[in-house]
Amino acid sequence: MKSRRTFLGGAAVALALPWLESLAPRRARAGHGDDAPQRFIAYFAPNGMLGPLWKPQQTGPDFALSPTLAGLAGLEDQITVISGLDNLASDPNMPGHHAAGTAGFLTAALARHSQTDIHLAQSLDQLFADHLAGRTPLHSLQLGLEGGDAGTGHCDNGFACAYSRCVSWAGPRTPLTKVVSPRMAFDLLFAGYDPEASASERERRRALELSALDSVQADIHALEQRLGQADQTRLEEYLDSVRALELRIEAPAEALAACSLDELPFDPSDPSALDHDPPTATEHAELMAELTVLALRCDLTRAVSFMLGNSASNRSYPELGIVDAHHDLSHHQNDSDDIDDLRAIEAWEVEQLAYLAARLRETPAGAEGNLLDHTLILMSSELSNGNSHTHVDLPVVLAGSGGGAFVTGQHLAMDPGTQYGRLLRTIGTGLGLGAELDADPEAFGGDSTPLPGLLL
Repeated sequence: MKSRRTFLGGAAVALALPWLESLAPRRARAGHGDDAPQRFIAYFAPNGMLGPLWKPQQTGPDFALSPTLAGLAGLEDQITVISGLDNLASDPNMPGHHAAGTAGFLTAALARHSQTDIHLAQSLDQLFADHLAGRTPLHSLQLGLEGGDAGTGHCDNGFACAYSRCVSWAGPRTPLTKVVSPRMAFDLLFAGYDPEASASERERRRALELSALDSVQADIHALEQRLGQADQTRLEEYLDSVRALELRIEAPAEALAACSLDELPFDPSDPSALDHDPPTATEHAELMAELTVLALRCDLTRAVSFMLGNSASNRSYPELGIVDAHHDLSHHQNDSDDIDDLRAIEAWEVEQLAYLAARLRETPAGAEGNLLDHTLILMSSELSNGNSHTHVDLPVVLAGSGGGAFVTGQHLAMDPGTQYGRLLRTIGTGLGLGAELDADPEAFGGDSTPLPGLLL
């Protein structure tokens, strides 16, 4: 049976193309040298949170961690909890709230209701990655714990699967598929690098890889003649990622050699150390956190998105003693047993964020400080209340100061009706994206008023 994916190139190299309507069967058509640069991690948790257990009771710098946020103990001075944000711009006002809310996590945009004609907006992490284009070998990195085809097809009440399974969008029609295998993620970061190889051997390998990519270019012009305007846009966005691959191959071997792997808590040469399917969600999440820290420490990329689960995730957590599916539990109908299980899952999710933040804090960066000092992590969900599918008062926590751009150690309570898109624009401003935001005044909901109390 032939694959439904389309490829460019011959036997020497094959590049998988994004889904292009023009090529589908007719029935399917309906800064350089920075010592401590800023990094950004978007951290998605599915199915919302139990608001009363999430939100701290006190506001300002003297807040106490809520029960769900208790796993962040010891990191209080490094976080900002934000309550009162509504993402009404992503509310579809029809069934499909999980997919639409996930699509809005980094866009504050409304997903087009279609299983085939996907359309959203560029996500914040990709705007940041474009801003830094060429400064790191990898343009950006997408990781997660749950996979699945991230293209077209039905996943949530007529919304395409891309909306449920991707939070990073290179452009309105180009969702970026995440890597869920720790081994594959490690190979993506360090493929082709052999510390035992000589300089000439490494150079020969890079030359072969680049010549293989060059051979693909000959096919591109012919392909473009067969595409409609929308597909040409998709292809152009996709080829940007091919250029990122070229930059990755062109990265000097010395840059990778300077990034020691000796301190990793696993042996990457051990086939079992990075199992494709780790036995528990906790082990899986911690491995992915270690790889995220590695990518940032080695400056292989500065933009990462991570999904603890796809939207409406039905994962169960036997290691927590929970056998029922997460999404089913989120529709608890005030059942006390379901709420107890949900509370345990949500606390676990925050503990995974805490693990990542703590590992970043333990990792030196720059002349002084650590990676967490120079990173901003945004954690949120597609919904506030999974039981009622609401998009108001979303659970939001930030970790790290992004190189001193953001205030930490506080709980900010926003005025009723404050839109989540303002948070995305404020983060963009703090990450140095002022010119890009000025050039697109409608991005992230269009309200350019910074959130009070967040920027230094």
